Amino acid sequence: MKIRAERHTPRAELLELAGRCPGATFFHTPAWAESLAAAWPRFRPRWLTARENGRLLAFLPYVDIARGPFHSLQAMPFGTYGDPVGDEAACGALLDRFFRAAAGFNCLDAVVSFVDPFRGGDRPRVAGAVTRECSVVDLDGGIADYLARLSGKKRQLRNRALREGIVARPLETVEEVAAFHRIYARCSRGWGGVHPYPERLFVELFRRRDEGVVFWGGFLANRLLGGNIDFYFGRTAQAWQAGHTAEAHEHDIATVLVVRAVEEAYRRGARIFNLGSSLGDEGLLFFKRSLGARECDYTVLARRKRWWTWIRPRGPAGTRASR
Repeated sequence: MKIRAERHTPRAELLELAGRCPGATFFHTPAWAESLAAAWPRFRPRWLTARENGRLLAFLPYVDIARGPFHSLQAMPFGTYGDPVGDEAACGALLDRFFRAAAGFNCLDAVVSFVDPFRGGDRPRVAGAVTRECSVVDLDGGIADYLARLSGKKRQLRNRALREGIVARPLETVEEVAAFHRIYARCSRGWGGVHPYPERLFVELFRRRDEGVVFWGGFLANRLLGGNIDFYFGRTAQAWQAGHTAEAHEHDIATVLVVRAVEEAYRRGARIFNLGSSLGDEGLLFFKRSLGARECDYTVLARRKRWWTWIRPRGPAGTRASR
C-alpha cells in the first residue's frame, strides 16, 4: 500500500469512493476544497491517499495553509469534517502519516475533525483530542414522521408563517446570494471566530450548487428576509450558515427553512441531517431539540507546536473558528 499527498486526484475517483462510504460528507468532496482555495489563495487543497496497485483504497482531505515560512494542515478548515474515508486499515494508516507530517519543523499544527467518535482502526497517539457536540436529526420514515417530531409550538409557528405568506425556496441568482450575504454579515459580526465569511466564498459555493449546495431563502412578498446554506452528499445533509433579519424572527422563518431543507434531504435519500454545533449555547440547543434533533458527540484531534498554541490567530487561517 502506497501513501502519498496528491494535489490533483481525479474528482470522479474521489467522489466514487466517498459515495460508497456512509460517513462521507460534502466536506470530503472537491467542491468544498475548491471553494476554499478560490476564496483564500493561501489555502492549498491536498488529498492524502492510500493506493494498492494504483487503486484508491482511502483518502483524507486536507488543506495546507501557508503562513510565511511555516504551514498548517487542516482536515478540514473552520472545524468542518475531514476524517479519512475508505478501507478501515488504510484510514488508520492515513491518520498516522498525517500526524507524522505534523512533526516537521515548519509545520505549526495538524487538525482532524471526525464526523463521529472513532468507528474502528487504531487510534493515533495525539495529544489534544477533544469531544464536541453537534445536533443531528434522524431521517427515519418520511416527512410526515419528521413533522410529528417537531414540538407542538414549532408546528404552530410554522403553520402561522405559511399562512402569512412566507415562502422558502432556493436562491436563484448571484444577486440574491449577495443580498443574503449582507444579511448574514450584519448578524454574524458578533459571533467571533472567522465570521463573517467573505462574500466570495458564498459566490464560489453558489457556483457549485449542482454538487450538493443549496442556498435557501425565506421570502415575504418577494422580499428576502433571511436564509440558510445547506450541503447534501450521500447519506448526510449538513446545515452550515444562516442569517436572518429581525423581521424574519417575527415570522419564525428559521423553522420554515429547516423544515424545507429536511424535505429536500428526504428527497435526496439522506439518512441524517446534521444541524451543526451549538458551542454550548443553551438557547440554540433548545431550538434544535424543538426541531426534532438529538445531541451527538464528535472528536477533534490536534497536534500543535507548543509555542503556536499560545499565539495562533483567530480568523480565516486559524483553527478556532467553528461551524
